[in-house]
Order: sequence, then C-alpha cells, then structure tokens
Amino acid sequence: MKKLALALVCFASLAFFASCVKEGQPTIQVINEAGYAQDGATINVDEEVIFGFVVASSPVTNKELSTLIVKIDDDAELTDTINLAGKTEYRYEGSITYLSREIIDNSIITAIVTDAAGQSATASINLNINQEQQLLASTFDWSRKGLTFESAEEMAKVGLDWPGNYRADVYVTIKPLANCTMYIIEDGNEFNNITTIAQKENYFSNLIENGTAAAQYKEISAFHGGTYNTMLAVIDAQGDYHLVHFEKATVESVSAGTLIHLLGQLK
Repeated sequence: MKKLALALVCFASLAFFASCVKEGQPTIQVINEAGYAQDGATINVDEEVIFGFVVASSPVTNKELSTLIVKIDDDAELTDTINLAGKTEYRYEGSITYLSREIIDNSIITAIVTDAAGQSATASINLNINQEQQLLASTFDWSRKGLTFESAEEMAKVGLDWPGNYRADVYVTIKPLANCTMYIIEDGNEFNNITTIAQKENYFSNLIENGTAAAQYKEISAFHGGTYNTMLAVIDAQGDYHLVHFEKATVESVSAGTLIHLLGQLK
C-alpha cells in the first residue's frame, strides 16, 4: 500500500499567475520550487516525494475560498480536505512514499479548489513510478566480544538478533526479532542475482507463498573463522524486506573473551 504523510502549512501572501483559468474561477498552481515534484516527473519507489499547490481567489470576483481537496489516485484513504473559509490565498504542502511492495506504473496527485460562489479549478501532478530502481548493496561488520553484543542496534535495523554463542555446538546463533520473519537461503549466489527492487519484491512474494520460515540460523562457526555463502531473507516488524549475505567470519581470542566478526553485504 502507499504510505502518505500530508503536512499543512500556514497560509501566506502569494503572488502568482495561473494559465487557462476561466473568468470567475479561483486560481491553482503546482508549486514550482526546488525539491517539489513536477508534472511528468519520474519517481523512485521507497523515496519520499514532496509536492504542493498554491491557490487563490479569482482575481475577477475575489470570492473567498471554500475548500481544497487533495487526492492521490482517487483513493479515499489518501484524500485530504481542507476548510479554507475566510481565506483568499493558501499554500498546501504534502509528501508521499510509494512503497516498493506496490507495483505501480504511474500515479496522479489531484488538487481541486472551490470558492464560496461554487466555482472550482483543478491542477494535477502525473508521476511515473520507477519500479526498476537498482538495489545498492552495503557492507556490514557485526561483532560480538565475549558476553558483549556490540552490533545489536545495527542488526535490529534488519530484524535480526545475535543472542549468543553456545559452547555445546560452538556455532553463532542468529534469530529474527519479535514480529519478524527469517528465511534461510543456502545458495548465497541468489544475493547477486537480485539487482532491482522489483526483483526483490517478487523474490519475497514467492518466499511468503512457498518458503518455510526459520526460527534460527546456526551455521557460522564460533570456534574458528571461515568463508560463507549463505543468505538470510528477513521481513522486519514494519514489513520491510532485507537480504543479508554472509561472506566471512573472523574469530580471535581477546582479553574480554572471544571476538567474532560477521562480514557480508546487505540489500
């Protein structure tokens, strides 16, 4: 689903010209400033889009404004209605993030201003949604020294926990956090094969439908270092998707105990 955050700003004195306005209609324009989406723009998924409109009473009738309705793709849940009674000018700003789980080719943001005489004017922003955004991999170095978990915050960002190492089997134990789901992919080469957001979304859709979630991952030795080629696919508590590719582990004895580093890449 789309995630929408609409922010209203106080009315300010505005001076602008609107094209194709019939006599007696209020005026409306898309905000044309740096950082604001313009009609025909191409938008990447999972990126916040800032947009806005400026409206004013008809220069002919000077009737007070009545309402401003801003809607996205005619979705009732993504419609904002502003009472403009008593105002003759207004500036509206909002933001939207198109989530990568949603396959969209385009989206339309429409604003309709109406004045006290019942006259209306409309402006719209047509956006092209880029579903083929390339996935950028980032490296990670998670570590644990003895009983000290040094990477809890970093691992929590991808829905994972490293509760400890157990001498009985000398393997690192990694588990999904509460309300998170983890899948173990033995063939880590899958990580390199998933190069776009759309591919990632489709990959997780297939896992959700056909895969088997795992309660824990215990294949990395806590006894000695080594190379690995395993991927974890994780759905965090917010429903976001993460790919974790383990490539190497280093193990050394230090004064506070055993220091273990897990190294690899994230998408």
